[in-house]
Amino acid sequence: MAYTIEDLRTQFKVISAHINANKDLLIELDSALGDGDLGLTMSAGFEAAVEALEADAGEDLGKTLMQVGMAVNNKAPSTMGTLISSAILRAARVVKGKAEFDDQDCVEMAKAAVQGIKDRGKAERGDKTILDSLIPAVEALEARLQEGASIKEALEDAAQAAKEGFEATAEMVSQKGRGHYYGEKSRGHKDPGAAVGMLIFEALSQEANK
Repeated sequence: MAYTIEDLRTQFKVISAHINANKDLLIELDSALGDGDLGLTMSAGFEAAVEALEADAGEDLGKTLMQVGMAVNNKAPSTMGTLISSAILRAARVVKGKAEFDDQDCVEMAKAAVQGIKDRGKAERGDKTILDSLIPAVEALEARLQEGASIKEALEDAAQAAKEGFEATAEMVSQKGRGHYYGEKSRGHKDPGAAVGMLIFEALSQEANK
C-alpha cells in the first residue's frame, strides 16, 4: 500500500492530538524523575511537526521530514525534543527522493528512528528510556508485517508491545538523563520517555483501526 504526504500529515496530527490529550500523564511521570516539563515540550514539539508538514508540498518526503525534524528541535529544545528530532531526521534518509512510501518503508523508517535515538542518546534497551517502548514496538511491527498481517494488525500489536515495554520500565533503574541521578530510587517509577514511545504507537494504531 502506498502512502503520501497526506497520510504523513494525518499520522503526525493524530500523534500530536494524543500527546496533547495525555499531557498531564507525561507531566506527572516526568515530575517523579525529571523536571516535570515533558508534557509541555512534547506537545509543543509535535505541534511544530504538524505545522511543518502543513507548509510542505511533500514532493521529496526525505526533505519534508528533514524540515519536520528541525522544527521539532527548534520548538522543543530539550533532551527528549533532541531525541525525537534525531529520530525524525534519521527516518528522513529512508524516503529521500520519494513522494510516496509503503509498509516496508514504514518499518525501515521506524528502525532508522530507533537507531537515531540510540546514537544521539548513547542508550540501549534496558536503560529505562524511550527505547524500552520503541524497540519492542518496532520489532512487533516488522515481525507481524513479515508474517503477512495487515498494517492495522501490525500496528495494533506494536502498540501493545510498546505499552508492555513502558510498563516494564517500572522495574528498571534509570541509566540516562535526569533519572539516573536517582539511582536505585528510580525503581518503581515508570519512565516518562517510554510513555512518549507508547503514546506514539497508540495514536498510530488507533488511527489505522478507525
